Amino acid sequence: LFFSDAQHMQPLRDNSVDLVVTSPPYPMIAMWDELFCSSSRAVRAALDAGEGRRAFELMHRRLDAIWDESHRLLKTGGLLCINIGDATRTLDGQFALYPNHARILQHLLKRGFNILPDILWRKPTNAPNKFMGSGVLPAGAYVTLEHEYILIARKGGKREFNSEAEKKKRRESALFWEERNSWFSDVWTDLTGAGQGLSGAGRSRSAAYPFELAYRLINMYSLKGDTVLDPFLGTGTTMLAAMACERNSVGFELDTG
Repeated sequence: LFFSDAQHMQPLRDNSVDLVVTSPPYPMIAMWDELFCSSSRAVRAALDAGEGRRAFELMHRRLDAIWDESHRLLKTGGLLCINIGDATRTLDGQFALYPNHARILQHLLKRGFNILPDILWRKPTNAPNKFMGSGVLPAGAYVTLEHEYILIARKGGKREFNSEAEKKKRRESALFWEERNSWFSDVWTDLTGAGQGLSGAGRSRSAAYPFELAYRLINMYSLKGDTVLDPFLGTGTTMLAAMACERNSVGFELDTG
């Protein structure tokens, strides 16, 4: 969903999903402004008034409902993986960081998720300048953001595998040793994010994450035959990765372009 209202997920049954893998619109990133503003006049008013903190909070309240629905839909032991980046922005003459990852974690804790160690996705960059602001003059420059987060949260305790059929399926879904050692690291440096053009849509870029990111998370946190949900489907990367991993999948998308 390029903007998902929680009501669109209501037809799905409680406790029917094994894993959620998604990347929502990033609050306070300019390319997503119109999306948030179209769903909330208060967001538009806050941005027009230069009230960055208020706009930030209002945008996240739109996302909160999606994390609540994800909790409802996940089975006990099911995992939620959210790719999110923080934002930097100048409003009313003030430059500031808007910590999207921290705000989401705060809500997940309130909702009752158990927070697990996250992954830093350090995105390779060819940018010649490693700073923003006044460069070599002290106290006037800012470090650049060259990473995003993959937040990982679990509903309830660890997933249990009690029957012989469940144990067999778990063995059939095992990772290669090299995959395990590489993927279960808290920093990923080998994935390159690539902008994807959209034809006929209201925006020129999709901001989709790479196939490999979804592929890894699905293999790490689900079994063959499980159901994977993406409430912000976009260009369908999660569903494509789920098919490659022999998982079932469901996604929601409001943008028909």
